[in-house]
Amino acid sequence: MATILQIVNRILPEINLPTLTALVGNTNQTAVRTLALANREGRELATHPWRILIKRHIFTTVSSADAYGLPSDFRQFVDGTFWNDDNDEIAFGPVGDQRWQADLSGLTTTYINDRWQLRADGNSNKIFLRPEPTSAEDLTFFYVSDGWCRTKSGTRKTEWSADTDVLLLPELVYELGLKVRLLRAQRRDFTLELAEYQRELNKEKARDGGMETVRILGPSDDAFYPGRIPDTGFGS
Repeated sequence: MATILQIVNRILPEINLPTLTALVGNTNQTAVRTLALANREGRELATHPWRILIKRHIFTTVSSADAYGLPSDFRQFVDGTFWNDDNDEIAFGPVGDQRWQADLSGLTTTYINDRWQLRADGNSNKIFLRPEPTSAEDLTFFYVSDGWCRTKSGTRKTEWSADTDVLLLPELVYELGLKVRLLRAQRRDFTLELAEYQRELNKEKARDGGMETVRILGPSDDAFYPGRIPDTGFGS
């Protein structure tokens, strides 16, 4: 994995700009602009749920507490992954406001599965659960992290703040995207570079994490084992 300084110094000569000895903290106009655009490209590229950004979160409920905080690097949920590990049941959600309000203030309904909703609690979003927990249970879900780069030691970050920071996203796609941004900022033609960027972005999205095998009988989570026929004694 390349550092941000290495990435930048691969791109600059391709668009006839001098390489940099330092990026972060450098007051050179090229460095200042490049750093700003490098952070912008990272934030935008990270809006796609790349596999490197998918993480699993587990939290334990507390009796009579219906609101729970999100991971500090939370960006968005991965749909259909919210489960109660204690009873091996899926938790339904996110539940719409109208249905949630009817449950709270209108209708009295008995549900088998947990339900959840994401909404504000003070100045931050929290997960709200129904029915209100009465004991300690482990709930879990997958989510997309907003940490698209990391420090040299491995701590994830949401922007470049040191020349030794390392990119977690696909390097070629990131380089092409940053090149387009630099050319556009200089009011230079970037038609060919944009086409290359979009082509490589689509290819990388398609192969990121691999793909499930398509079966003529439809999707299945069961392992497929071909049948075995003995050489002798068949039917006996």
